[in-house]
Amino acid sequence: MNKKKMVLRTAFWSAFTAAFYFPTADITTMYLYHHKDSDIEAYTNENLELIIKKQEEKIGITYPAERPAIEYILPEEYRILGLYGLYDDREDTIYLPSGILVKPEFNLSDFITTIATFNSTADVKRALDHELAHFYCDKVREKALGKNYPTLQIFILFPEERIAYKLINEGIARYFENSLNGEYKRPYPFEKWPTQLEEFSNDVFYQGGYALVKPVIDQYGEKGIQFLLFNPPTPDELFTPKEYKERMLRDIAKLQ
Repeated sequence: MNKKKMVLRTAFWSAFTAAFYFPTADITTMYLYHHKDSDIEAYTNENLELIIKKQEEKIGITYPAERPAIEYILPEEYRILGLYGLYDDREDTIYLPSGILVKPEFNLSDFITTIATFNSTADVKRALDHELAHFYCDKVREKALGKNYPTLQIFILFPEERIAYKLINEGIARYFENSLNGEYKRPYPFEKWPTQLEEFSNDVFYQGGYALVKPVIDQYGEKGIQFLLFNPPTPDELFTPKEYKERMLRDIAKLQ
């Protein structure tokens, strides 16, 4: 067989494999989103308190005595590719798509699942660290504003306020996740920051929010988290992240 024919045959079989594999991977992933994994439930039950204790020690926070309820499948409307956890602040419930999650230590079954879904799985510990952070922040707000504050926010927040709220909330949760498991991605560069509301993407909310809150929490721990939760960016500061970060550090220093 000459070289040209060999290259063409290789290209053909590669294309055939990709055409079959990628759609199948998506089907497998969505199938798993609709099913529970008892191993993930067992891991969570065995390790939840240890995970909380490590967060408290690493970040310098104190959780309330109560614990969130945990469900091991996402609500129907949230079963979408790329969503690896959800916290409902009205129900105090964490939802984990356990079928698509894998345990931190190597496991052959988890390895096969990762291959079959074209690397669409996620580490259950990272997911728990992230969603527990939302629970913690919810309880901080609840203590100050009352148990019904989530319902009230639905009616009073303007679009700019919702974006600011999400930036801080997801930034803090990503901080918890990264502090206990290593950085998932580099912080979002301020030089590429959005210049209008429509440009705020999930990458900005998670990695940009992380870049905003990291210096404050690094320096002030729990006090920094509490300060951030009640001092989100103003509408103007949404587009000037560096100035917001500097204001937070300056203002909280005055309270020490």
